[in-house]
Parts: sequence; C-alpha cells; structure tokens
Amino acid sequence: MEVEWLEDFVSLASTGNFSRSADDRNISQSAFSRRIRALEHWLGTDLIDRSRFPTTLTPAGHAFYQTALDVVRILHRERAELRGMVQRDERTVTISATHTLAIHFAPKWLQTVRHIGGDGEIAVKMIAADLHECGQALMEGACDLVLAYNAKSVPSVFGIAKFETATIGADVIVPVSAPGKRGRALHAIRGDGGDGFPLLAYAANSYLGRLVGAALETWGLGARARPTYESALVEALKGMALAGQGVAWLPRAAIQADLAERRLVICDDAKKFALDVEIRAYRRAARERSIVEHIWRAVAASPKDHANSA
Repeated sequence: MEVEWLEDFVSLASTGNFSRSADDRNISQSAFSRRIRALEHWLGTDLIDRSRFPTTLTPAGHAFYQTALDVVRILHRERAELRGMVQRDERTVTISATHTLAIHFAPKWLQTVRHIGGDGEIAVKMIAADLHECGQALMEGACDLVLAYNAKSVPSVFGIAKFETATIGADVIVPVSAPGKRGRALHAIRGDGGDGFPLLAYAANSYLGRLVGAALETWGLGARARPTYESALVEALKGMALAGQGVAWLPRAAIQADLAERRLVICDDAKKFALDVEIRAYRRAARERSIVEHIWRAVAASPKDHANSA
C-alpha cells in the first residue's frame, strides 16, 4: 500500500469526481482509477459505489475516509516537521492563502486581527499556494488557517471534511484591459467584430478558472472569447493585460493602483460581467492550540468593511 493511494482516495471523497481528482493529482484518469482499484484490492473491499453518479462512497468507504484522512495528515505533518517546515511554536500561526490574498489582502487583515486580538507578538508564517494545496495543507495539519475566495456558483475544496468558516471580506472580479486610444479599453468584450476578444484565461483546473469559465458561458461570451494565454496566477494574467495582450478577469484588490493610474481600465458592461466573491477563513473544526483559538476569535470579530466594490 502506498501513501499516494490514500491521498487519491481523500481527493476523490472530496470532489466526488474521478476526472477532477485526476487533474488535481496531476495524473491521467486511467492511472488514477487504477490506483483507487489498487487501494480497494489491498483493503479487500469496494470504497467507491460506481453504480451511481455522481461518485459516492460505499459504507466501507465512509468508514475508511476518516482513517485515511488522519493517516495522510499525520504523515505529512511529521514529514513537514522533519523538513523544518512546521515548528511547534506556541506563538506561531501558519496560514495558507491563495497567492492574490497572501499579497493583496492578508497584510492589512492581519494588522486588524492583531489589533482586535490585543496581542501584537503573534508570529505568522504565510504560505502562498493554490486552493487545492491550501485545502490539502489544512486537512493534513500543515497549516492552521486558510484564506481563500468563495463563490456560491462554484463549490470549493472544503466540501466534505469538517471545517469551520468565517467570512472576513469580499472582492469583485472585473474584466480589464490596457487602455487604447482616448483612454478606453483596448479590447472590448462586446462589439460588431466577428473575431471576438483575446482572453487571458485562468488554468481550467484552478478555482478562478472554473468560476470565470462558468460565468463566460452563462453570459453568452464563451463563443466570443479567444484564449491567447493561460496561467493559474492572477499576477501573470495582470502582467499580460498591462502589456495590452487581452482581457483578464482580475480581483480589484490586485489592480487598485493600476486602475487609479489608468494603466488598466475596466471593459465595457463591467457591472454586467463582474463576479462578486467572498473572502473566507477556514480552520479545522476540532479544538486547536490556544493561540489558534485566540486568533480564530479575533477572526470572527474582524470587520468586513475592507471589501472592494465595483
């Protein structure tokens, strides 16, 4: 039995989708299915009910899930500690955050939380990662809190495991372009031209990629969008937009200065094609170290008025 089999099973239990979990685990679907079968063979029972769609766990699968999760969490935490990634420092809180929030939201938010908590001596270790990695780190005990975007239209990776969550802010994702003549958007979303518009797209398996991709179809823009560049990173898409290479849907928190100085401009019909997102903090539901409990009380009390609006 291999640790990867347990990680595969935990992922599948979370997503309920072989294809999505295979993408998240960066292997082919056929290889992913073989590894789940190998785990079932090793255990001597079926964990997945393949007669239903979407994928569900068998009673044995439900019974085994918590064991698999605990084993994966313990192994990863021990590995992290041996590598010096996690220290048992009672004054240190480790936070995993998506890249944009780690850069553009967390500094001011942490200042507010520390002020409310009444203790400026709290040390924070910030780890920037994609949403799936943040979720895995929280489940495996490699971090204490996660900061991530959340939208009702696209489920996050925090579906099946037992987490507590608090809404700590909001943002809006807007379509932007470099300015053209007369200061208007160089690339228009709507227009009479038959070629559509160049889209600076998020990676399809990223959270923002699923969110923006679904919205484009809902808005009837899927056929007009011509993907010319792809990245999972907001900063990478922002750089291409600044270079005049296309339209990107970017969080306002990441582009406030660029909008103010007219390096980027919001495309036409911005309000119609904007996406409201919550900023949420997540933690494990089980009682944690006293410093984590202290921070969480401050999180729950933190103001929400530092949101970005269209």
